[in-house]
Amino acid sequence: MANELDEIRLPADCPNCGEVMHVSYKTLRLGRTVECQGCGVTIKFEDDTPLAEVQRLIDEAQGR
Repeated sequence: MANELDEIRLPADCPNCGEVMHVSYKTLRLGRTVECQGCGVTIKFEDDTPLAEVQRLIDEAQGR
């Protein structure tokens, strides 16, 4: 089920400069790093949201 959500992009603010980035769920799930396009800092996001909660939010947004 996790792979089905990988293309979803989530907005995230750079903690250094505040630039809004759009990080894929796959990046969060695999613990990869992202380089901020605004200031160039490398950021590793931590996601402790259970997959069931992510699916619930998607279902809610789709009106299910």
